[in-house]
Amino acid sequence: MPSRYKLPVVLPVALRSRFVYVWSIRTIQLCLFVVSGIAAFRLRFDFAIPVEMKAALWACLCMGVVAKIAVFHGFGLGRGMWRYFATQDLERVAVTNVVASALASIVLLVASPRPFPRSVLIIDFLLTLLLTTGVRAATRVLLEVASRTPASAQSRAFIYGAGAAGSLLLNEARSNGRFNHLICGFIDDAPNKLHMLVNGVPVRGAGADLRDLVTAQRIREVLIAIPSATGAQMSRIIEHCQRAGVAFRTIPAISELLADRGVVSQIRDVAVEDVLGRSTVELDQGRINQKLRDKVALVTGAAGSIGSELCRQIARFEPAKLVALDMSETALFHLEQEIRQKRPRLEFHAEIGSIQNRQRLRDIFRWYSPAVVYHAAAYKHVPLMEAHAFEAVENNVFGTYHLATVAAEFGVEDFVMISSDKAVRPTNIMGVTKRVAELLIRSLQNGGPRYVSVR
Repeated sequence: MPSRYKLPVVLPVALRSRFVYVWSIRTIQLCLFVVSGIAAFRLRFDFAIPVEMKAALWACLCMGVVAKIAVFHGFGLGRGMWRYFATQDLERVAVTNVVASALASIVLLVASPRPFPRSVLIIDFLLTLLLTTGVRAATRVLLEVASRTPASAQSRAFIYGAGAAGSLLLNEARSNGRFNHLICGFIDDAPNKLHMLVNGVPVRGAGADLRDLVTAQRIREVLIAIPSATGAQMSRIIEHCQRAGVAFRTIPAISELLADRGVVSQIRDVAVEDVLGRSTVELDQGRINQKLRDKVALVTGAAGSIGSELCRQIARFEPAKLVALDMSETALFHLEQEIRQKRPRLEFHAEIGSIQNRQRLRDIFRWYSPAVVYHAAAYKHVPLMEAHAFEAVENNVFGTYHLATVAAEFGVEDFVMISSDKAVRPTNIMGVTKRVAELLIRSLQNGGPRYVSVR
């Protein structure tokens, strides 16, 4: 058999599935257009279409349906995934129906072999709109119901927060078959939301009522969906949950929600950062870009938790070169692989070395001539530094001094030392060394590099 006849057999499964899916949608839409056309005539003539109107009916089914098919194809409604039918899709379907019906009406008024009541066109438009939206909504509902875990096997839960994030979480909980929670209601402290419905689920009370509601509804967990909550608000919510004796988790800020992961997969335990109460710092992107773009930046301690994040953020502003200095070869290797994968066009240099080695520092500054230095290299673990005080002083104080003076020697513009909040009224060796390093940096301010220490 010639190979061209075997194409459907050898097509990838995914491609064949998409082919079947798209043409299934188009076939269903064709059937809906035919049904709405026939139904419009039957409704207009009380279910008894006169013989003289049969020619007009056939004209509607031929020319009108073809016009609708062309418009629906042009608007891309033959490729939509009905499982995720939402408000935006409803708007597109409505607009497409208006355009399709208008085009079909023009074609029929010009080319129909026999005149027919214009009310048929209005009825046809309404029926087509009803059928094309109804079949999509019904498909989504049926698929969501089919994918749900049986209620008896689900853990009963409340959503704390009846706002946009809570509604988003509820919608995904209904559509995500892996979500093993039955949402029994919302909790919200806004009095005007009490007993209101959010997508059919009631707001049962405020945080102060949580203990009684948990007992009455047999709730096992509370999902906190207030990404904008301040530290004080989050502390109060956690206190309500603890008094009710119920487990609780939260979702991250909306800015942290990744579109391809969804909300449910990012539900996590409440972290200490959620209750710190620190206000958000808005970065001046323009000034940062002016400082870093097309300049050479050096980060010390680049493989550590702070240094590696500095490298990731600096890389966003497209410096001419990014130099990463650290003593840990394994961690530095992994950082290098990550940066090269995410920023392949960035000139990234991983350098092994210690800030205590003055000659090594001179070599690096001579090779790369950095304009900006971010100094994150330090011994940070408090108990270890208590046991190794001399090493802490040697690295955190003298290492900082070596780096700062070499930076001045090679004409660095800005020198930023990453300090620690333990340097505030220090009570341990690590905090003392960081405080001394801060004072050292301040003393070097003499019109050369701009020395700054941040906590």
